Amino acid sequence: MTQQILTAAEYHRATSYRRHRLTPHTLDWAHQPVLVKRYPELPRVALDRSEKLPEIDYFDLVHRCRTIDSSRSEPLDIQKLSTAFRLTHDVTARREYMGQPFYYRSVASAGALYPFELYLAVHHIDGLDPGVYHYHLLDFSLTALRRGPVPEIPPVDCGVVATVYVTGIFFRSAWKYRSRAYRYVLLDAGHLLENLRLALGALDLSFSIHLDFEDERAATLLGLDPQREACLVCVHLHGDHTGKKKTGAANGPKPLSGEILQASTVSDKEVAYADILTVHRAGNVANNRSVDALPTFHVLGNQPAAWIDLNPPDHPGSADYARVLWQRRSRRNFVPASVPRDGFMTFVDLMTRSMGKASVMPSACRSVLTTGFLTGMGMPISPGFYLLDPDAKRLGRVFDGRLTEPVAAACLDQMWLKHAALHLLFMTDLAALDQTWGPRGYRYAMIEAGSLGQQAYLAATVLGWGVCGIGAIYDREAAVLLDLAVDGALLYLVGAGPVKTR
Repeated sequence: MTQQILTAAEYHRATSYRRHRLTPHTLDWAHQPVLVKRYPELPRVALDRSEKLPEIDYFDLVHRCRTIDSSRSEPLDIQKLSTAFRLTHDVTARREYMGQPFYYRSVASAGALYPFELYLAVHHIDGLDPGVYHYHLLDFSLTALRRGPVPEIPPVDCGVVATVYVTGIFFRSAWKYRSRAYRYVLLDAGHLLENLRLALGALDLSFSIHLDFEDERAATLLGLDPQREACLVCVHLHGDHTGKKKTGAANGPKPLSGEILQASTVSDKEVAYADILTVHRAGNVANNRSVDALPTFHVLGNQPAAWIDLNPPDHPGSADYARVLWQRRSRRNFVPASVPRDGFMTFVDLMTRSMGKASVMPSACRSVLTTGFLTGMGMPISPGFYLLDPDAKRLGRVFDGRLTEPVAAACLDQMWLKHAALHLLFMTDLAALDQTWGPRGYRYAMIEAGSLGQQAYLAATVLGWGVCGIGAIYDREAAVLLDLAVDGALLYLVGAGPVKTR
């Protein structure tokens, strides 16, 4: 590959899988990256697990549309913060593999490599001093990295009481996926972001999501080694702190110590893949283009010939959200089985609640993806390829035919996927991304795909289905099968449907 990869299209094509052209790759198990970030001896603040998680109806939670309204927000305290972290990223089970513990988590991750980390910048939280903290998953604690007022990144006009940052450590995924790993780091950041969004909504906290900020300034604030770890998402928590001091520090942030930066190193033997760093740096917000009007995204070669209105059940039932979150797993033992119409329509409706006009993601993210379905046998609609229109609540039939088996073959011959009742497809126009936002547009598309993918995991879980996300795709082969436009690309596929039960 080359260090001249400066666009989304160039990176995506350079890292595409091609049948019979995959370079053999053996995993270096002796230098497998650690999956929990290690810090030197720094003070920690214990979070509280003792309080029972609130009972929240999953269907009600998904149907809420959150907007910034700091006037209705209750003060944020450390107990509510503890609950938010539990509902965002927590251990859901522990197993032993080859004598080593493995911790299942509430977040989907490609290859279970968990490249993401969570940080917290505190401005006004009752019971927690201002500063910057790192969330330690296994100890359920916050490691203090900075003390005192810190700047608000990115700056906004409304009051901010705290900011949660999602970062990605490149080598955790690159250990297995090499240069292609940037795709998975972004998808996994989206998975985690969706859990965070739902957690804040469950606690009735006002928030806003930001994907545009100064990369270097954010890295300095959090004490990241920019060669190894990058900030990908900022989520401001808003509240009314009238009468309190101005949020944040006026200047800075000053660099943290080399020992703190060293914590971004997760293996004694790391390989730096130039393509990852090059495309990430090319997407610096300073290089981002201003957008006056969105171009037309040409993803599909053919437009839908007919449309089907979605008619989900008026009230599909209830399900405790925390239980759904803890039960979420990647399950791929799909079996051919009939899917009732209510179940399918409920699944599609749950997905649309996080898309289009209903989305609380930044406006760019609502425009970058085209979402579709492949349906197999036993579905309430005939087998074929369908486009999803989330705002009009309808499905458009692009063409008929049983494509789940050939598309399973295009997913690196993972033929268990052909038995899934449906394939959920997240697609984009790579040229339009570059034309509109430059390389940063790739972040928007992949993070949005990951966020919706996590919602698909939860929606399938509540219906009792199995679900598994797929990023390993023979890219051009899949595009040909789906008859995508010249610059159309399938970014992510999620298989879902009935599975074999014990």
